[in-house]
Amino acid sequence: MSPKELHMYKQENNFEQFYKKIAALVPELKNFMTGSLKATENQGLLDRGFYSTDEMLDEVYLEAFNAFSAESDIIKLRRSLFKKAIQKIEGKKAEEVPDEVNTHALLKAELKSLDEEFTTDGDGDRILYEELDDISYQQKPGWSKQIYLDEYFEKLLVGKLELHEASLLSDEKRRLLGILYTTIPLRSKTVIELLVFGNQDTHEISEILEVPKEIVDRILFKVKERFKLV
Repeated sequence: MSPKELHMYKQENNFEQFYKKIAALVPELKNFMTGSLKATENQGLLDRGFYSTDEMLDEVYLEAFNAFSAESDIIKLRRSLFKKAIQKIEGKKAEEVPDEVNTHALLKAELKSLDEEFTTDGDGDRILYEELDDISYQQKPGWSKQIYLDEYFEKLLVGKLELHEASLLSDEKRRLLGILYTTIPLRSKTVIELLVFGNQDTHEISEILEVPKEIVDRILFKVKERFKLV
């Protein structure tokens, strides 16, 4: 597919064909938005079934249609689509971030919060200090103590992060997996969801979020270390 072909559809004001071509160009985008939206619902951050992936995708593609020009680059277009998708989901969460704080700074700050101290329980297993060693885990007000992720997401997460399949063998392990995922800082979750749902590699994630690749690598490393608790 060439930019010229997409530009032709724009000149003809043929949004339907433009949409089909874009959807075929980035099939991972729908998977990312669907997975990220469902994960957000599972955490109680959005009402279940209130938002539609297809409707949000329509908005993303319409914005891409309006902004497209003959000089547009296909690789940059792919990245911009993911950026727009992230913005849509963040908007639905009604997350308010000061304009002067950029993603790079936020992710660097979140790296510090991922540096939580680890300790061991009586059996020598690693656990989060003063947090996950207690079944009554201190959660934010309004959170359910029974946090379970969508089963499909669990399997994707275990596969992409190369976790042990035993993580899904019991309700208690699944609950712990849900708690660990929920405690990942907001924008670090976006890194994970781009990897798991969007099937983007670390280079692509760094380009989409406009942050150094080493930041992405460090977040993934720290998150994998966290999930070894399961």
